Amino acid sequence: MNKKKNKMVLVGLLLFTLALTGVYALLAANLNISGTASGTGDFKIEFSSFSISDDAKATASLDSTKTSLTVDADLTYPGDSVSISFTIKNTGSLPATVSNLNINDNSTDDFNIVINGLSNIVGETLNVNEVTNGTIVITWNASSTNANPESVNFDVTIDYLQATI
Repeated sequence: MNKKKNKMVLVGLLLFTLALTGVYALLAANLNISGTASGTGDFKIEFSSFSISDDAKATASLDSTKTSLTVDADLTYPGDSVSISFTIKNTGSLPATVSNLNINDNSTDDFNIVINGLSNIVGETLNVNEVTNGTIVITWNASSTNANPESVNFDVTIDYLQATI
């Protein structure tokens, strides 16, 4: 009789295990999770200020987004130059990386336009309210054969990306 009782207990345990496995499979198959997630924030880098070394030789202005600086320079002789110091600031709510500063629409080949500090600016990640500085130097080529005063017009535009930290 003891053998028969052991078989019954074993069969009972086996049926209990199968039933428990079935219930688990049923619950796992019908598990639904729903909801929404949202995040807010913006990333923006802009020119926050600039200063011209000689106001008689150049003017500068920002576009409405403050991401483009328009420069007009009137130099008087070959070898003449003027510089514009600028500050770039992260005014967004997320870290952002400066991917490039582009010089666009240079109106003449008689001028060299160089951004000093460019290697320290491009690729730099700015945290919120952090700044970086540079200088735009406009020089009338000393070897130019044009002896008449000449003007140059161009824009410097900031390209930036959301930082991946």
